[in-house]
Amino acid sequence: MVDSSKTYKPPNYTENKGNDDLSPDKYFQHILNSRAAFAPKSYSNAYLFRSKRDGKAPDIDDDGCAIFWKKEILKPVELGFLRVPSDTEKSEAVLALTLQHLETDMTFNVITTHLPSGDEPKKELERLAVLNNPSARWAARRICFDDTSWKELPYENNANFVGITSYVKYFAQRKDTKTIFALDANSRPSFPRIKSDSSSDETNVWHTILSQTTLESIWVQNACIKENGESSDPKNPFVVSVNKMRGPSSNQPPKIGEHQLELIDHVFTNGKKSELVTHVDFNKKDFVPTAPKRYISKEGDAEIDLFPSSTMPSDHLPVVVNITM
Repeated sequence: MVDSSKTYKPPNYTENKGNDDLSPDKYFQHILNSRAAFAPKSYSNAYLFRSKRDGKAPDIDDDGCAIFWKKEILKPVELGFLRVPSDTEKSEAVLALTLQHLETDMTFNVITTHLPSGDEPKKELERLAVLNNPSARWAARRICFDDTSWKELPYENNANFVGITSYVKYFAQRKDTKTIFALDANSRPSFPRIKSDSSSDETNVWHTILSQTTLESIWVQNACIKENGESSDPKNPFVVSVNKMRGPSSNQPPKIGEHQLELIDHVFTNGKKSELVTHVDFNKKDFVPTAPKRYISKEGDAEIDLFPSSTMPSDHLPVVVNITM
């Protein structure tokens, strides 16, 4: 919570989706009033899956993107959201938080989002459309702390956002601050480039973010992959953050049996340098592996070392990185 006097209240769903807390007309009001660094995704797949699986499950839709920080070290000074255009009753947003270091007063921006999933070219086009789409209706709002209270203020210079990359670039170009952009892109750096409506050249998510935000990838900074998306180690061409295979009980039948061995989780920054953390220890005996994992091929070790597992409850490995501002 950016405002410690507030308590986050989950959105209220009714039989009339047009009047729900997260309906398009009320979405901004709900997320700004919540004072939480959380961008909920309304009527999410996770919510629908849980409802079908367990009729007694709490009626709470808590899917979305969030940012956490250590309050004894950092304090939030700005909270913003860029709502993703939608033709349906669903709502979601990019989340941006500016934090101030209590000891030095240095500020930095953290931005996060989650792009649409799918390995087909049409899905890459969907992802490219949320990164840059001047023809869509984009809206962004923010609240800022003025030493006494949180107030809504317009973005400087009447900023005109035409997609996620323009929103990220806005923060990256701020003076005397640094920016971190972390996301589940659902797209690997080597995804075949494709012609989109908003680009004169063939592109993909990876290339679009690098070319339009001025940020660098931590994977490149740490010599895991090259800027063209290829592995830096020819002996281990598969550099991944996801290694999963959906089983027969999956709620997504078309993906059952599909082996996904991909690098789709990314962090971009204009920080001076970054250093990956190879694992996280618990109780001095258990540890959780972190991304990236490297494999020779999709067979052999990659087929045995699947996630989730007893040590990693997610199908995505965490990306843990120290960034020097």
